[in-house]
Amino acid sequence: MEKFGDFYREFKNGTIGAEDYWPLWRSVWDCCEHFTSYFEGDISERDNVLGALFSQHTHLRSNFMTPEENVKLQSLSKHVTIFRGGQQVNISGWSWTLEREYAERCAQSGASDNRPLLAVVSSLPSSAVLAYIEKEGASELIVDPLTITIETGDYAKITFERL
Repeated sequence: MEKFGDFYREFKNGTIGAEDYWPLWRSVWDCCEHFTSYFEGDISERDNVLGALFSQHTHLRSNFMTPEENVKLQSLSKHVTIFRGGQQVNISGWSWTLEREYAERCAQSGASDNRPLLAVVSSLPSSAVLAYIEKEGASELIVDPLTITIETGDYAKITFERL
C-alpha cells in the first residue's frame, strides 16, 4: 500500500501532471489490492477517495488502459451483466467482472468468514464502466459502487447469492 500512499499524497498535492496521471494510476492500481485496508476499513472514505481519483482528467482516462482494453471497453453492449465475489463486508467495491466463474472463485478464495457471496448486477448501462482491464485471464471492470447502488438502482437488477 506504500505505492498507493505515495500516489495519493502526490494527487492531493497536485504534483502529478495530466499526461502522467492515468499511466501512473494504472501502475498503482495493478500493484495494490484491498484498498479498504489503506483506509482502515472505512468504505465511505475509500469510495470518496477512489471516486476523486477516477474523476481527474477524465478526457485522458483511456490512458489508464492498454489499446486492446480500450477496444474491449468500447465494444461492450449497451447494457452488461457484471459479477463481484466476496463476503458481506466487502461485496461493495470497485472491481467487477463479466465472468461469473471468476467472481465465484474470488468469493470462495477470499471469504474469510467462510460465507462467500456473489453480487450480480444485470442490465447495467455500460456507460457506468469507468475502465476495462484484462487481469488473470479475466475481465476486471472498474465501476464506482455508488453508481451501482444509487444511480442505476432503478434500471439494473441487483441480486446477491450465497455460494
